[in-house]
Amino acid sequence: MDSSVVFNVVTTAVAVVAVVTSIVFGARQARIAQHANHISVMVDLLGEFRSAEFHEQHDYVCTRLGVENDPEAGVRGLPGEAKAAFYSVVYYYQSFANLAVFGLLDETLMATVLRTRITSVWNAVRPFVERERELRGEGGDGTYLSIFEELARLAAGLPPEHLRDRMAETQRRLTRLRLMR
Repeated sequence: MDSSVVFNVVTTAVAVVAVVTSIVFGARQARIAQHANHISVMVDLLGEFRSAEFHEQHDYVCTRLGVENDPEAGVRGLPGEAKAAFYSVVYYYQSFANLAVFGLLDETLMATVLRTRITSVWNAVRPFVERERELRGEGGDGTYLSIFEELARLAAGLPPEHLRDRMAETQRRLTRLRLMR
C-alpha cells in the first residue's frame, strides 16, 4: 500500500471523528441551552408565586369563587374582586401553558412541579370557563383558555408519584455522573 493512500485514509478518519465529535458536542450544547431557557422562564414565572397576594387570590379561586358566585354569568359576570383573582391566577397558569405550547418550557416539568395547584384551579374555574365559552358562542369545544385546560388535563393525568420518580431519576443520573469523574 502506498504511503499517500495510508495518509489519505488516516486524514479522512481523523476528519470523520472530528465531524462526529462536533455533532455530538453541538447537540449537547443545544440541550443545555434549552434547559437554560426553561430554568430562566420558570424562575421568572415563579417569582409571582412567592407573593402573598397571589396566594390569597389562589385560595379565593379554589375555595370561594364557586361558592360565592354563580357561573351562569360566565367570567364576564364576576364581580370586581372575583374577576381580579380569576384573571391573576388563571392567566398565571395560562402563561406557563402558552410557553409550553411554543416549546419554550417543558410542559411535563411544569405540570409535575405545579400538578396539584393547576388541577385545583382548573376544577374551580371550569364551570365559569365553560359558560364563558357558551356566552362567546364558542360552545363546548371553544378556545377560551383551552391551552390551560389541556395543561390541567396533562397535570391530572400524571400519577401522584411522578414527581418522586423524576427526583429519583435525577438523583441516579447525578450519581452516575459523579462516578464517571
